[in-house]
Amino acid sequence: MRSILLFYFVALAAPADEFTAKYCETCHNPEAKMGGLSLRGVASYSPVEIWEKVAKRIRAGEMPPAGAPRPEAAALAAYVARIHNTLDSAPAYAGRPVVRRLNRTEYKNAIRDLLALDLPLTGDLPQDPFAAGFDTIADALSMSPLLLERYLKVARRVSELAMGTGDATPVVEIFPAKDTQAAWQGEGMPIGTRGGIRVTHYFPRDGDYDLRAFLVKESLTPAEGVRFFRTRVSKVKAGNHTVIVTFPDEFAEREGPVSNVSGIGGAALGGPLDVLGSAVRPSIDFRVDGKRVKRFEIFGMNAGEAAFDGQPGPPALARIEIAGPYNAASGTESVSRQRILTCRDHTPACVEQILRPLVRRAFRRDVNDDDLRPFLAAARGAADLDSGISAALREILLSPDFLFRLEFDPPGARPDDPREVTPFEFASRLSFFLWSTIPDDALLNAAAAGRVDEGEVRRMLADPKAGALIDNFAAQWLGLPALQEAEPDRQLFPVFDKGLASAFASETRLVVTSLIRENRKLTELIDGGYTYLNDRLAAHYGIPGVLGPGFRRVPLSSESNRGGLLTHGSVLMMTSHSTRTSPVLRGKWILDNLLHSPPPAPPANVPPLDESPAAGRKLTAREQVERHKNNPGCASCHNRIDPLGFALENYDVLGRFRTEDGGAAIDSSTVAPGGTAIRGARGLQAMLTAREDELAHATVERLLTYAVGRELDARDQPAVRAIVRQTKSGGYRFQDLIAAVTQSVPFRMRQKLEP
Repeated sequence: MRSILLFYFVALAAPADEFTAKYCETCHNPEAKMGGLSLRGVASYSPVEIWEKVAKRIRAGEMPPAGAPRPEAAALAAYVARIHNTLDSAPAYAGRPVVRRLNRTEYKNAIRDLLALDLPLTGDLPQDPFAAGFDTIADALSMSPLLLERYLKVARRVSELAMGTGDATPVVEIFPAKDTQAAWQGEGMPIGTRGGIRVTHYFPRDGDYDLRAFLVKESLTPAEGVRFFRTRVSKVKAGNHTVIVTFPDEFAEREGPVSNVSGIGGAALGGPLDVLGSAVRPSIDFRVDGKRVKRFEIFGMNAGEAAFDGQPGPPALARIEIAGPYNAASGTESVSRQRILTCRDHTPACVEQILRPLVRRAFRRDVNDDDLRPFLAAARGAADLDSGISAALREILLSPDFLFRLEFDPPGARPDDPREVTPFEFASRLSFFLWSTIPDDALLNAAAAGRVDEGEVRRMLADPKAGALIDNFAAQWLGLPALQEAEPDRQLFPVFDKGLASAFASETRLVVTSLIRENRKLTELIDGGYTYLNDRLAAHYGIPGVLGPGFRRVPLSSESNRGGLLTHGSVLMMTSHSTRTSPVLRGKWILDNLLHSPPPAPPANVPPLDESPAAGRKLTAREQVERHKNNPGCASCHNRIDPLGFALENYDVLGRFRTEDGGAAIDSSTVAPGGTAIRGARGLQAMLTAREDELAHATVERLLTYAVGRELDARDQPAVRAIVRQTKSGGYRFQDLIAAVTQSVPFRMRQKLEP
C-alpha cells in the first residue's frame, strides 16, 4: 500500500499549466482556498482523491462555477481526459474487503439452495446494517455474541426441520395482511379475487393443520367483536405449500346499483358481491397450492347497519394463522429429507456419502478429509442416522466456512501486487453478486475445472435466481425501501392507500426487471417509451385503454407526460413530504442515486423551509425553496440540487401531472449547473441522457460496490472507467455492464492488506 501511494505522489505527471492557472487558481489558491483546495504550484496529480473530484465536478458542469470564465467544451473535455489518462496509468488496484458475514438474505437463500428449505428466516435475524447504500458491505457485517446466539437457534431449527426430527408439538404461525384489501387480482392471487393474503409456508411434518382467517374490526359491527373463519386441512405433506385466503367474485351476477358505500376493502362497484348491503353476500376462500379447500359465506352488516354501526364497504382481512401439526405422522418424507438422505444406513460410508456433497456446497469449494472430520464425528456419535445427520447439519450451519465468505492471500503476497482470486473464490463472488446465494453444483464444477468464464455469467443471468439483482441490488441502488416509509397526508390525498403504493412499487420493479433481463440500454431507465401499468395505476396517471388488475407493458407516446423512472409514482412520492412536493429531495435523489454525486449534509444551523405566505398568497414549493436558498450558507449546495427538482414540479406528491400548485401556475423551467437549460421532465431526461457516460460511470460504481462488498475509493476509479469504455460501444446495456464488472480487476483480484 505504501509503495502504491508513493507512486501516486511522485510518478504522476505534474498538472501545473496555463489551463489550471487561468480557470482554477482564481478560486483555488493559497489565499482564497475555496473548498479547502489550492492548486497553485501543485507539482503532481496527488493525492488522487482530489484530482478525481476535480475531474468529476468539471464533467458535471459544476466547475468553473457560474459567472467565472469558462473555456470551450472541447477544452474542458481535453483537460478532464488528461487527468484521467494520467490517473489511469497507475498500477492496477484490486483492494479487498475484510472477512464478510453472510447477510440475512444471503443466509436465507443459502439454506433454500442447500437443503430445499424455503423458510422466512429473515424474521429470525436482525436487520443488517447498511453502508455505502447496501447491506453487502463487509465492514458493516460484523458478528456479535447476541447475533451468534440467533444463528445457533436458527441452525437448530433448520436442522430439525430438514430431517423431520425435533418436537412435533403444534405451533401457531401468524401472517398479518401487508397489502391493500381493496385491489382485485393482486400479484400471485387467483383471477377474480379481491384482497387477501398469500404466503408460502413450510409445513414441518406430515399431518393435519388448521387455517384461520380474521377480519379487520372495520368489517364488524360493534356487537360482533372478533370474527374469524377456520378450516382444517388433513394429511398435508411436509414441505413448502402456498396458502391463500381471499375474497372471490366467482359466478356473481351484477344486480344493478346499490348504495354507494365503500371502506378499506374497496369502493362500491355497483352491484357486485363485494358491497355489503347488496343482494349477494360476500364470501371468503381458503386455498392450498391453488386448490380450494373451503368457502365461507360472510354474513356481515347490511347497508343500514353500516350507516349507523361501523365502517361501510366490503370486508377486509386482518391476518391469517396456520396452526399444526395435529395427528403428526411418523416417518415424514419431506423434499428436504429426500435430497439429503442419498442413502439410509447409519454406517461410516453412508454418513460420508451424505455429508461430503453438503459440506462442499456449504463451504463453496472442494473439501478434504480434515474438513469433513468434525461433521462425521457428530453424525456417528448419534443413536441413529436421522439424529446424526441433524447434528452434523447444525454444526455445518455454524461453521465459519459457511457463515463467512473467507478468502486467503496466496503465499508470498505483497500489498502492491494484486493476485487473482482462486476459481472457487471467484465462483463464490459471482454467485453472491448475481444470485445472493451459494454457487450451484454446475458453478462449483466449473471452478474445480478452472473454467469459470463469461459463459457461466450469462448462464447465471438467465437463471430465475438472478431476480436477486432486482430485489436486492436494484432496490437498494434506487432507494426503493424508502417507499415503505412514505405516508402522504390522507386528508390532502384521500386517494392514497396501500394499493396505490403497491402499484407504484410494481411499476418500478417491472421496468427495472425488463431492463436487466432484456439487456436494454441504461438510458431507457431515464427516457424509456413504455412502462408497466394496471387499470388503477393507468387511471391514476390519466392513461386510457388499460383494463383489469394485472400489470402489462404499455407503450407511451412521445407527447405523454410519462416515461422513465423520474415520472414513476414511486420515485415522486418517496421524494416528497407528506403534504407537499420537495424539489430539494427530488434533486438530491437524482444526485445520490442516478449520478452518485451526493451533496454534503446541510450545516446544523440551516433554518427549516419557511412555508409562510408572501404578498397575501401561499407560495408554491419552488418559490419557498428559492426564498430559502437566498441564505448565503444554503446557495452553494442548492444551486446543484434545486434545478433538478424544479424540473419535476409538474408532478404532485402522488405523481399526478399538474399545471398549478395552490392556484399558482407551475414553472418547471430551470438551468442546470454548467448552463444547460431544462424545461420540465422531458428537458431533465434529455439532459441526463446526454450525459450517458456520467450516468454509466455512476451505475458501474454502484454495481461494483455491491459486488465487491466494500466502499470504493479514488484508486478504484481507473477500473470503473475501464468498464465504462468497454461497454460504451454497445450503448451501456445492463447485462453487458454486469458482465464487465465480473471481469474487472477489483472483482477478479485481491491484494494483501497493509499490516
